[in-house]
Amino acid sequence: MSQQHLTAVENRLQLLESTLRRLFPTGEIDAITRSLLTDGVSTDQSPSTSDSPISQVSVDDPLPSDPMIRDDVFPNSSPACETETVLPTGTELQDKNPPFNSFLTDPTHTPELLGTSDEESEFLENYFFHYHTLYPILHEGTFRLEYKGQIKVSPHWQILASIVLAIGAWLTAHARDNLDNMYFAKAQNMVRNVHFTEKGDITLVQILVLLGEFSKKQASPEQSGHYIGTAVRMAVVLNLHLKPTSPYLSELDKEIRRRVWWSVYCAESCSAKIYGRPLLLPEDMLITVEPVSNIHESALQSSTTLFPAQTDHPTVYTGLIQQSSYHRMANKIYRRLLSAPSITPQNVHEVDQMIDAWHSGSSLCIQLIDPLSVPEWYLTTHRRQTLCDRSLRQLIHRPLLLQWLKNMSMNTGLPTERNSDDIRCRANGLSMARTTIGMVSESIVNGDYSPLTLSFTLYAFFHALIVPLIHLKADPSSPESISCIQDIKKAELALNHLSIERDDLSQYFIAVLRRLFLVAQTNSEQGGQGTSSDSKRMVNPHDVQSVPHGIFGNECLALLDNEALRSGTGLNFSEWVNL
Repeated sequence: MSQQHLTAVENRLQLLESTLRRLFPTGEIDAITRSLLTDGVSTDQSPSTSDSPISQVSVDDPLPSDPMIRDDVFPNSSPACETETVLPTGTELQDKNPPFNSFLTDPTHTPELLGTSDEESEFLENYFFHYHTLYPILHEGTFRLEYKGQIKVSPHWQILASIVLAIGAWLTAHARDNLDNMYFAKAQNMVRNVHFTEKGDITLVQILVLLGEFSKKQASPEQSGHYIGTAVRMAVVLNLHLKPTSPYLSELDKEIRRRVWWSVYCAESCSAKIYGRPLLLPEDMLITVEPVSNIHESALQSSTTLFPAQTDHPTVYTGLIQQSSYHRMANKIYRRLLSAPSITPQNVHEVDQMIDAWHSGSSLCIQLIDPLSVPEWYLTTHRRQTLCDRSLRQLIHRPLLLQWLKNMSMNTGLPTERNSDDIRCRANGLSMARTTIGMVSESIVNGDYSPLTLSFTLYAFFHALIVPLIHLKADPSSPESISCIQDIKKAELALNHLSIERDDLSQYFIAVLRRLFLVAQTNSEQGGQGTSSDSKRMVNPHDVQSVPHGIFGNECLALLDNEALRSGTGLNFSEWVNL
């Protein structure tokens, strides 16, 4: 009997070691084990198997501690299968901040916030009036009841309240200086006390996405990528990417799962493409959850038993439906190009056809009919989708354009440069870039842009401007050089109309764009002096990476720089890559 007992103990230890190695692959297992052995453990408590981190919850089970699944007053008594259970909080409860500790254990609460009552109310209104209509990851009715302390909340809810108010303060032009960053810092401090070895809940996924988006506005891509990447992993652990079939989930539960998953999906898709890194999302065939429903927010409550009919009119979810559908198509292109050994004009043509097929086959594509008859958030959604589409098309053209620049800079005179397919592909890319430059320039001059999408607008602006600059750099004496210079001048004049104070990422893009104008000015001056070998920067083959792993990144753009500008104080393009 003792031999069987020893065998059972050994098996449990092996399981524990295997689990720890998976959780801590970098080798901290010995230090963690020593820490566990030296910690004082009370012997008065009986062991419990219900909180075992190894136990798995079925995909169909209700999510624990999910504050988004109810928008009515939490009942005094409920059947066991419907009652929300609080996740084991572990050492989170040892936090030295008394208000946060009392908040974790008390479902009736007053949020501990930094601004005045009037300021906080305004920040909350601005979040839902502006941010929520473009990124509807929360359920407004539920959040407001939680904010008032009328329903039970997740242990992590105060972190969510802080990041929501940070975004609301950022969107309030007259808010006190740095108040948005104070809320953000508070949310960051609290999230450090969260143990991510636990399964987590939907609230924590929402927190991580919002932290990632706010970090992006602060021009902190590594921090943003960390938050969003963690949100993706937690969402997958919670099986949000799978279609739920549990009879214990209400219609609102299921819809909230869909909204959170597709918000995570879009956040990761945008982040990966902007920074040129591999996607962390599951393959498309593994995602079975249905799209978000196009319904009005008030049409679905926790007590709803029959799902409401979807509407053909725009709702705050229309943009998320459209974006998630578009990114599913774009991610197939992204993975395909990343795995391709090289990009050819035929590849570009095929990808263009894929994008065209999405537009022709999708009823989700927002069509701008009468700007006066739709709300501002609808116009913002439309502009974002248009720029997203143009940026994707522009980026798939860029490898061929950079290869042409490399060949021209090295004076190789390769026969492929006379290929009609190459010429046609470059002409299409230049035409598309000019249209984008004109559209963005006009919106900036007229003030028709949203602070929410300004950084992405400038990102699209940057990639559109690279195209005429490459043409100007590759062949400054060509007839097209005059129109290329005009496009760049138009963009430079438009940028003078832009005034932005509170978005660090947009400020950085503005600095990079001004640097790009200096490069363009130098190249145009050289073009007027002829095309001698001194007027071109000669490059070596290793200056351009032949592998496509950075196809959506910017490491190849050093070719656009000039030796004459290297001694200046301006930014170079390698710095833009790291933001």
